[in-house]
Amino acid sequence: MKKLFQILLNKKHTVLFLLAISLPLLFLLTGTGKVSSIRERKSKAPRFFSGEGIQNGLKKFEDYFEKNFPFRKKLLFKRNYLYSRYLGISPVNRVILGKNNWLFLKWLNETGSEINYSISIDKFRKDELEYWFNIFNEKYQFLQKRGINFLIVIVPNKSTIYSEHLPENIRKVTGGVRAKQLTDYFLNNSDIQVLNLKDLFLSKKVEHQIYHRTDSHWNHYGAWLAYREILLHLSQKFRGVIPIPFENFPKKKIAGPSKADLASMLSLNKSLYSEKFQRLFTPVGITISQLKLKYFKFKKGKISYFQNESGILPKTIMIHDSYGQGLKKFMSSSFSEIVFIRVSGVNFFPDLIEREKPSIVIYEIAERFFYRPVTALKKIVKSN
Repeated sequence: MKKLFQILLNKKHTVLFLLAISLPLLFLLTGTGKVSSIRERKSKAPRFFSGEGIQNGLKKFEDYFEKNFPFRKKLLFKRNYLYSRYLGISPVNRVILGKNNWLFLKWLNETGSEINYSISIDKFRKDELEYWFNIFNEKYQFLQKRGINFLIVIVPNKSTIYSEHLPENIRKVTGGVRAKQLTDYFLNNSDIQVLNLKDLFLSKKVEHQIYHRTDSHWNHYGAWLAYREILLHLSQKFRGVIPIPFENFPKKKIAGPSKADLASMLSLNKSLYSEKFQRLFTPVGITISQLKLKYFKFKKGKISYFQNESGILPKTIMIHDSYGQGLKKFMSSSFSEIVFIRVSGVNFFPDLIEREKPSIVIYEIAERFFYRPVTALKKIVKSN
């Protein structure tokens, strides 16, 4: 009798275990469980009989179920919270947990590591400096023949400016060496104007926070510093250019959870790594119109075109990465016409420049996009 009871008890446990592990699948099939994922594109459930065979159908369903099973979002949140809060381990390979709740970007993508860059691993060789120089010198020569001013703006990595918040296991940062190499190489070998913001940011960070704790990008103040420096540089050629003070731009705190990229990668932007963000407004007395840029389509980037009758600076095209998004409100307040083109890689648009005939072309690029290996560069450089 005792053995029989033990068998039944074991069977009961077995049944309960099988029932527990089957619940997510049961909820998914019946639609009673909420399907959700974290920072992933929503996908439709695959069909078993789609002409590809049952085996392929089962494989697709397995991949779908792995990313869409019920309670996944809650389970991942609890795991990420546990790892980050109590173990001090980042559950996401692309994010580094720093001191004082600061987050840093580790891997930019499969070709580059921001942290390796910031601690000066793999400096540029001479042939790599020449490679980068040739890329931008070609653009400079094209613009020079047309009487167009060209300015390169290099934005330092967050880990370069706030190295003191990196974890102890990462040695002290020497800071932005590749960007310094390139800046010096450009200045010593050409008349290309390069604005490297590293030294400015290092000197100003004691007065005001420049980057978000939970995002890999600068905050409004950091973007305004860049805007001010750009205008001060352009004032050497264009008279009457005065940057608008930071205080003149109205700001309002954004309600709800932050959209910080690093905190969102951890799925902890609503809890452990929440941070207050602000929305920026155009100064009083300035009217900016957003127009559509005719006859130009660019599927791999975002385009914005602004006109400002009170803008002092002439028509400008600004090619930029994600950092340039924070510059739009500032720059459009001082330029009569400005076209923003957000790209990845090192794109250039000679046909657009020929048609629009700007007086200035600004190329903003974060130093983390200065990849070291030439083989990696060849994969991402797509000049038009």
